[in-house]
Amino acid sequence: MKKEVLEIIGGQCLNGKTSVYSAKNAVLPMLAGAMLTKDEVTIKDCPFITDIDNMFKIREILSVNTIWQGRDIVASGAVQNNHIPEALANVMRSSIFMLGPLLVEVGDVKLHLPGGCKIGARPIDIHLDGLEKLGAKIEVLDNSVRCHADRLRGAEIVLRYPSVGATENLISASVKAVGETTLIGVAREPEVVSFCEMLNAMGAKIKGAGTSVIKIAGVDELHGAIIKPVTDRIVAGTIILATALTGGCVEIEHCEINHLGALVTKLISPKIQIASSLDGIVVESTGDIDSFNVSSGPYPKFPTDLQPIVTAVLCQGAGNCVVEEKVFENRFLYANELKKMGAEIVTSKDNLMVGCSSLKGANVVASDLRGGAGLVVAGLKAEGKTIVEGVQYIDRGYENIEKIFSNLGAKILRKSI
Repeated sequence: MKKEVLEIIGGQCLNGKTSVYSAKNAVLPMLAGAMLTKDEVTIKDCPFITDIDNMFKIREILSVNTIWQGRDIVASGAVQNNHIPEALANVMRSSIFMLGPLLVEVGDVKLHLPGGCKIGARPIDIHLDGLEKLGAKIEVLDNSVRCHADRLRGAEIVLRYPSVGATENLISASVKAVGETTLIGVAREPEVVSFCEMLNAMGAKIKGAGTSVIKIAGVDELHGAIIKPVTDRIVAGTIILATALTGGCVEIEHCEINHLGALVTKLISPKIQIASSLDGIVVESTGDIDSFNVSSGPYPKFPTDLQPIVTAVLCQGAGNCVVEEKVFENRFLYANELKKMGAEIVTSKDNLMVGCSSLKGANVVASDLRGGAGLVVAGLKAEGKTIVEGVQYIDRGYENIEKIFSNLGAKILRKSI
């Protein structure tokens, strides 16, 4: 059977203009939250990526309508089923977003434990603890969970960690609950704010999104809405990092520099200028990277999703540095692939010691979405030819990553071998 790979000839500067679409991490929970009404919910300017394709399949199993209209997604219809098959749950972590809306709309849900990239356990106990406080009865089986509730009731819930998925699930579960719910210690990511904006446009009463405390007054019904989600700061951050590494000048339209503050403050130097444009960000770089330490964490700290990509950049920086991962415990699988390219990396449980290297092209294999993007960015700078396998992981979150960079002057092609 043929497989797709990315072939990259490194050493080209990036120049030109590009744009980013609605954030994957906003659109996916919105496709779940849209099930809280049978009316039409339109989500604007979405990317054509496989994670969204798989969410379409899950919604089809649940007998709700989902169609593309150009780049917009129109979701409608009342939920008919309450069980997501194991095969689909195993494909993507985002199936967990269905738990709250299904519990509200159907009252009884069986969900297989979700899969996705191999970057750690990512337990769902925070989701389940919160739902239990709202009145759900939880039964955890070997590889699935069953939840039941006749009608959820508002409660005060303290999250032990600001999990994005748990925050969004508990918001979904609370918008039609009886009374008021207070969620304390919630995630503050822009995608959470965007999700709450959608639900408020549908008639929910949510206050405090973007802060650590969210208050929700339950309502009886929600209605349709049209929403433009926040654009994808991780795709934008990937392009910024690639431009910083290769050198050149790139304008990224439709993105918000304030959502990338933790990245921008690390990169800006006399050699790298990053500034707001009329509708986005302009990056100008000499291609020389000053080394710096990175520690990932919940927003507004450095995004864990950019950690593999910044490591690929720092491998070719000016000196030694430390990359620390504080969100997922198994997010360094890509490091051995970078070593094939000549990277000087020493791996421990939760950090990488990164030395200064001059990378050379090699055959490497992506084993997760963001690690794969990191290998692509490394290949854009590396001397010679890099072949990246495991393209199916990269396609989960980047729409035609080869076109993004080839349109900016990179030598990168998708091939079947």
